[in-house]
Amino acid sequence: MANRLVLAIDNSIDHLLLALAGDRGLIEERRISEARSPSQILPEAAGAILLSHGNTVRDLTGLVVTLGPGSFTGIRVALSFCKGIHAATGVPLTGVPTLDALAFALKAREGSYLCPIVDAKKSEVFLSLYHVSRGTLTRLSAYTAMKPGDVPGVLRTPCICFGTGSRLCEEHLSELDGVTVIHDDFDHVRGDVLIDGRLPLPGPGRPADLRPVYGRRSEAEIKFNVAID
Repeated sequence: MANRLVLAIDNSIDHLLLALAGDRGLIEERRISEARSPSQILPEAAGAILLSHGNTVRDLTGLVVTLGPGSFTGIRVALSFCKGIHAATGVPLTGVPTLDALAFALKAREGSYLCPIVDAKKSEVFLSLYHVSRGTLTRLSAYTAMKPGDVPGVLRTPCICFGTGSRLCEEHLSELDGVTVIHDDFDHVRGDVLIDGRLPLPGPGRPADLRPVYGRRSEAEIKFNVAID
């Protein structure tokens, strides 16, 4: 067995991503889209990818999970699952904001502004603005939700817009000077990014204190005027 064995999970967008990494980097990446609920899919799928390489959760040396913003249910299920493994085994757990992970995949675009955009449903998108300078990725704005028509007002140029929500904004972005919209390979979080030790991470803290990044209030919070962690 490799000395390093890291399981990375993204359940914040429109399918489940599982990535397993060892001493030599990425071992396998799986993307799963099913009609079953995330709580049913995740334990089975995580166990399967580990077992296929002769491992169990007891062999893990690290866990990485995306925190959102994105699917409220998907984020909470994945974070709870990883916290459970951490509590049972003591394996280190790291949380990564989804938009940070999306932006990091384009960190080679020196001098560019990057705007990963995730479909937030309800005719909104989640986004944040980043800048790449001297190989360093810096986030310039908060993780937030807005209407597609408002997106041009937060951009700086030259800017690359991408992600599942970029299609919803395309009519508002297509004729802007200095703005490029790309799709496909950059719509979703990549496993190699989540296991990359150079990915900027939040400051040190206890895994038990990790919280979802929602980007806006949930329906339950609005309806009952409460805060949900």
